Amino acid sequence: MSSLTFKVDSKIANQLDLIQSEEGLGNRTSTFIFLIKYYLLTKQGNLDQSIQLMNKVLDNMDLSKLPSLEEQLSDL
Repeated sequence: MSSLTFKVDSKIANQLDLIQSEEGLGNRTSTFIFLIKYYLLTKQGNLDQSIQLMNKVLDNMDLSKLPSLEEQLSDL
């Protein structure tokens, strides 16, 4: 198992302690692991949902009716 050592501002340590107590986790290591897993789960879910939503939008668009790129960017 690898070890990681971080020096962080006391605010970060306090926030980890808050998450630890709110989620009922055992220590800061378990809190850190929880945050990584939470991030990966929510990021992947949001990405999949975003892709599905964009595919639905693209399916309903008539690309031939879109103005040219020059027209879309003319006011910039």
